[in-house]
Amino acid sequence: MMSRKIKFWILPLFFIVISCSQDESIIAPEEEVIITSGPLSITEQILKLVNEHRQSIGESSLVRNSVADNLAKDHTYYMISENNISHDNFNARFQELQQKVDAKSAGENVASGYPTAKSVMNGWLNSSGHKANIEGNFTHLGIAAIKDSQGRYYYTQLFYR
Repeated sequence: MMSRKIKFWILPLFFIVISCSQDESIIAPEEEVIITSGPLSITEQILKLVNEHRQSIGESSLVRNSVADNLAKDHTYYMISENNISHDNFNARFQELQQKVDAKSAGENVASGYPTAKSVMNGWLNSSGHKANIEGNFTHLGIAAIKDSQGRYYYTQLFYR
């Protein structure tokens, strides 16, 4: 008789152990589940901040573009090699945007030394020319944020329509 009582308790215990694990969580059907792949990169943070600012003033969000991203990266590496921020060769970048993505107009923001996306955005927004580009009549954006050998960021934003 004792062996039947043990079997009776072991079987339900077995199913409880098998059906639940530490990796599972129970979520009520009405709860929203948000899946993220980790923290945003600094360029993703900049895009988010640009679009939040644009939306706050009634402008449409900008779409990130790989052609513009690559041009922004090339220019950022150039600035690092020169140890100076500049708009050198902007016309060549604009011509490439015209050829590859049929850009009608373009603008560019550059900076260096700001340690975070928020700090560089604040710097740009406190400068009338940079702010005009962020708020401008553009549809797309390329972004680069690259550290030099001393760990100092250099930035390029390349806007176009």
